[in-house]
Amino acid sequence: MDQHQPLQPSSIEPAPAFQLQPVKRKRAGAEAAGIGAVILALLAKLKTVLFFLAQFKWLLILGKFALTGGSLLLSIWAWALYFGWPFAAGFVILIFVHEMGHVIALRVRGIKSGWPVFIPLMGAFVNMHEMPRDAKTEAEVGIAGPLLGALGGFGAYLIGTYTHNQFWYALASLTFVVNLFNLIPVVPLDGGRVVAALSPKMWLVGIALLIGVFLLRPGPGLLFAGLLIALTIPRIVAAFRRDLAADPYYQIAPRDRALIAVQYFALAAFLAVMWTVAGHAVRVAG
Repeated sequence: MDQHQPLQPSSIEPAPAFQLQPVKRKRAGAEAAGIGAVILALLAKLKTVLFFLAQFKWLLILGKFALTGGSLLLSIWAWALYFGWPFAAGFVILIFVHEMGHVIALRVRGIKSGWPVFIPLMGAFVNMHEMPRDAKTEAEVGIAGPLLGALGGFGAYLIGTYTHNQFWYALASLTFVVNLFNLIPVVPLDGGRVVAALSPKMWLVGIALLIGVFLLRPGPGLLFAGLLIALTIPRIVAAFRRDLAADPYYQIAPRDRALIAVQYFALAAFLAVMWTVAGHAVRVAG
């Protein structure tokens, strides 16, 4: 029977062509199933790869936290050799507060950065993954550390006034002086980043202050002072050789420059006064 002709009422047997169709459908179904299996296998492999990459990402994140946490604990251990565990832990935590001031300021301004990394018996630093867009932004990020650090030290001082415990006064006093030291206008201290928005030539004043500090209190710190001076001198030479005022990076509105100056000198004065007050409280409580 011709399959293209309409079926007669009495012709109810399927034509041979119709008998072949189920076979074709099975074959097509098998091919579709095979393709589907391949796709599923590829998806499974892709899922496995993505899962592995996700775990790798988490490993990187955990590695960053491990670096911060590990260096923090190592720093506590190093300071504990001199101050004992409780004081060392409090001091390093307040250093962490200082560094988080930088981290928060960077994140608020959309600047990518790492987490604080501690250097035993030295301090800590935050690695910026990109540079600020101008000296004003760099100054704001630079002053954020000592500002939050000052608040942390003031919190310790308030606990001391409540408990009359010499421990908290001493912790506050050390925190104030460390943050004040960080405001010395030399690179790479925070003060060097702040005064760059005022005038990079102020780094020369910072060198004079640094030399004065360590001549009055000679000791192992002279090596650290020498390192800071060595890092700052090339920047000072560059500042005097060319007109940085014409550099777009240092072009700041007078109002912004004045605001940065007020914040910088006011914070330095607050830290100096509170260092004196907390030091006096240590002697009275002792």
